[in-house]
Amino acid sequence: MDITTITKLQQDLLFKVIARLKADDAKAGNSLNESSLAQQFEVSRTPIRAVLTYLSAQGITKVVPYKGSVLQTDAADIEIEGQDNDEQPRQDQLYLRVLMDLFFSELGQSFSEKELQERYQANRGEMQNVLRLLESDGIFRRSPGYKWQLDGVLNTLERHTESYRCRLIFEPAGLLEPTWILDRTAMESCRNQHAQAIAEPETVTASQLFTLSAEFHEQLAACSGNRFLLSTMQQHNRLRKATDLVSMHIQSSVIKSCQRRLEIIELVLKGDNHTASTHLAQLLENDIRVMKRTYNDVMNVPKAQQKSLIDSIMEKNS
Repeated sequence: MDITTITKLQQDLLFKVIARLKADDAKAGNSLNESSLAQQFEVSRTPIRAVLTYLSAQGITKVVPYKGSVLQTDAADIEIEGQDNDEQPRQDQLYLRVLMDLFFSELGQSFSEKELQERYQANRGEMQNVLRLLESDGIFRRSPGYKWQLDGVLNTLERHTESYRCRLIFEPAGLLEPTWILDRTAMESCRNQHAQAIAEPETVTASQLFTLSAEFHEQLAACSGNRFLLSTMQQHNRLRKATDLVSMHIQSSVIKSCQRRLEIIELVLKGDNHTASTHLAQLLENDIRVMKRTYNDVMNVPKAQQKSLIDSIMEKNS
């Protein structure tokens, strides 16, 4: 199926979806929800359906009963004719660098596209693609004129804490929703990925550890049967990415963090959602303590050490 079989607008949307999947380090077996994608990119379901149909024709996704479209390959390995594959890694690095600068409050509240191009030595196309991703994440928003403005970024301890407290309210409750339906296949895949990480912790990067965490929380939210819980969880995951990458790079134990989530997965697979809900609340309480400790540690180091930390994270995620 040639890419010219879909319209130019659908092609643009296709590249945005792929860029989003690559930025999230999506893995084979992950589901692509038509409604969630339409909401995320602020389009109707019709062009999203065309994109998913194209991806299916390319063998990148497969329609699975009761699950929708499922990735058949890791996002990092997706290549589409007509897309500049050499450009993608640069955009991924640029996206991550912006997140790092936001975490350390290196950007002001308002800035122009040209100012960002000069700051990051990026061309216009690269910067526009990253800005679209950050806009879809709810981190940047357009303001009148040619300016962009920070929106929901978590760049203060107060905001980080509010985010986790919000998750403490809705995440454990999601496991007890009357609409809960266990997606056993997806949950078993999540269990296997965690077990593999525990068996080979030295092979897991901070970015991969974040992805494991994000997919775990989103999968639980998806099983709740409440699309608003899933959408909210996806938003929180995008906002916390920079914070968690810094935290995981500095002090996270792959074995400990994965083991905590694995225990919850096993409880859910056994149908013991009440105990799983209690353990999930405890996990989030622990995450709050780790986040506060990491935030205070990192923010109190000299600027030179912060720069060295950023460079190290960028190198390990290149």
